[in-house]
Amino acid sequence: MLLHMLFPPHCVFCDEVTYPGCPICEACAREVQRVHRLSRLNESAGGKAMWCVAPYLYEGKVRESILRFKFYGCREHAPVYAKGICEELAEQKFLSRVDVVTAVPLSKRRMRARGYNQSALVAKEAAQLLKLPYRVILEKYKENRIQHELDRRNRAKNVRGVYRFLPGEEITGKRILLIDDIMTTGATLQECADVLLCHGAASVLCAVIAVVQ
Repeated sequence: MLLHMLFPPHCVFCDEVTYPGCPICEACAREVQRVHRLSRLNESAGGKAMWCVAPYLYEGKVRESILRFKFYGCREHAPVYAKGICEELAEQKFLSRVDVVTAVPLSKRRMRARGYNQSALVAKEAAQLLKLPYRVILEKYKENRIQHELDRRNRAKNVRGVYRFLPGEEITGKRILLIDDIMTTGATLQECADVLLCHGAASVLCAVIAVVQ
């Protein structure tokens, strides 16, 4: 009780103080609506259709919440986002299509600067909820320009050849759930999924916290 008085919980979406055990305040529970978004990505290099699920749109309070999570150390948001993703996977009947959970990696430079990979935090929480293994399968070994600085046409070029498969991992025949924080054009997810498929994954399902409208 004393701990809650000294460090009261804050709503994930508006950052206002809320009750213990309630990560979302009553006002935001009414205002922030799930969108049940299912997006089809371009076909992979192997000709496989790929899908991405997202519980939220990247706007308003959701956008502000993700920015706090991503850049201001609000790691406690991860379980709430993971729960939303898992509920969306269940809603879309995708839970039976996953064997392993992984995340889009950060470059070493950004990892040092930020101290954590926000997508990996969500992916680890999702893996626990789904009772599935979480594995680090990909590495971002090249620096590139920030995606949101580019137009749609140049985003795919910007991520090409940036990610690689980590030696020693074995995913042959596995159905992979690939998690990132935000999807705009899907170029990053597409590139990572292609690497996974080229190294033997049976399929790749993508999920994000929010999708840009």
